[in-house]
Parts: sequence; structure tokens; C-alpha cells
Amino acid sequence: MKRAFFFSTALSAALLLALGFAGCESRSSSKSNSNSNYTEEYSSGYSKEGGEIVNGFVLPPYPDQTLNDSTLLGIDSNNNGVRDDVERWLIFKYKDHHKIVTEIGFQGARAAQIIIQDPSKAKETYHILDAAQFCNFYFEIYAQYNNESILLDHTIITSTAFKTMQFNTKERIEAYLAYDKKLSGGVYSGPKSSKDYRAACAFNADKLLGE
Repeated sequence: MKRAFFFSTALSAALLLALGFAGCESRSSSKSNSNSNYTEEYSSGYSKEGGEIVNGFVLPPYPDQTLNDSTLLGIDSNNNGVRDDVERWLIFKYKDHHKIVTEIGFQGARAAQIIIQDPSKAKETYHILDAAQFCNFYFEIYAQYNNESILLDHTIITSTAFKTMQFNTKERIEAYLAYDKKLSGGVYSGPKSSKDYRAACAFNADKLLGE
């Protein structure tokens, strides 16, 4: 099947403009302040120091945003593959949902970090991001056919909120655009059954559903 892109070039360009990156030349101008107030929206009453448990997840510390946005991959203090600011955002945003919802967000965030590390390897890494989407699709659409609860009403990693959070600097957006360009026009296979969609989840769904 023809690939349905996670983050289309047109939307990428629109987001680039919205964040004020278009035409910026210096490295310092590539930093975004679009997410500087997200903690006030999602984490009222919680410390920025981390260590608190929210919906079963331990919060990493809130990173210094200037330092976090000064590199492509940012800060991941607990080495779980998810940037700390994105991890906190996902935990707070989905704290009133089943833990599987947050885990799907984590899987997508890890995949996003992997694909931008070396966009030239897009044809070797695209399946990692696709797997996160397939897992999401299972719990959004196909779970009902296997007598499991539908836990989602949207696709997390294709949402504007997620993309704005994950790709929040010029460098990160441009890395994704380079990845996307490598895959442009390609035809790629997808899952053949609902169970294949479930198998794409990178976490133990059976264990989490049993909690």
C-alpha cells in the first residue's frame, strides 16, 4: 500500500512557519518558545524536579528548555528514549486515561527520536514509526474486534499537539523533512490483520490490560 505519511511536507512547512522558524539563519533562532508554558496547562501542582508518580509513571525532571532545544535529540535524563519534556507532557496530557494510551505516546516519541537521528536511513527506520501508528490504530479502531476495550479516540502521534511538542525546533523539523523526503513516493506494506496491528505495540499490552 502507498505510504500514509506521519507528518506531511506541506504540514511540516506550515508548522515551521507557525513556529517562526522560516527564514531564520542562526542556530540561536532555531529555538522554539511555543511549549514554554505547557507545564502550567498540564502539570499544575507538580514539581519540576521530577520523581513524582502520575498514573503509574515516574516524572523525569523538567529540562532547561534552552539546553534541551540546543541539540537535535534534547535531554533524556532517564535514558528511556523519550525526550524529558515530551515524556512529562504525555504523562500529564493522558494522566486520566488508561496507561496504554501513554505507552503508545512513548512508543511514538521514541520512534520520532530514532528517525531524525539519521534521515538518510529512512528506509531502514520507517518501520519503527509505522509500528507506533499501527499500535495506536489497534486500540483506536481494531480492539473491538478482539473483544478488547477501545482506549483511544484519536491517533496520538499524528495529532497537531504531539507534532508541535516533538518537533519544536527548526533543526528537528528539518531532520523530519529530510526523512520524509527519502520515503516520498514509496510503496510500503502494512499489517494484514487486526492482530498484526496489536503485535506492533512495543510494550506488554496483555499486562497493562490486566492491571
